[in-house]
Amino acid sequence: MPENADLTEKRTYMTWKALISLASEVYPEASQFFAGLEQPHIAQPREVLAWRVALNRIKLMPKKELPFDVKQYEEDWYVDYEAIAKKLNTTVQHVSIMIRSADKDLMIRSAEEVANAALHSNQLKHEIRLADKSRFKD
Repeated sequence: MPENADLTEKRTYMTWKALISLASEVYPEASQFFAGLEQPHIAQPREVLAWRVALNRIKLMPKKELPFDVKQYEEDWYVDYEAIAKKLNTTVQHVSIMIRSADKDLMIRSAEEVANAALHSNQLKHEIRLADKSRFKD
């Protein structure tokens, strides 16, 4: 029976979506491996390599610039994603992914986690996956 590793326990689902988007941007030839996190699976050697390459490319890439100044949309204790989405004529989800993928430190740490989880999965034959879990239970 494989041990399951649910990557969303440490980070929000949107952070993982941002990482998948960024990894696909920096290493498009391996995008099928990045999208594969949506389903439970045992990582194959090429997937482990793909995540290592993506991690290195994220480390080497220059800091991403956003097409807006986040500080202009900061309220008391939150960022008004809806106002940004309205200005850019896009979705709140897309804005969330843009902001998270521009946080280079967050993306490096997240990519390291996935790369290590993929290696662990491959070596020990444990399944990995993303799960859309709510942080707040009703």
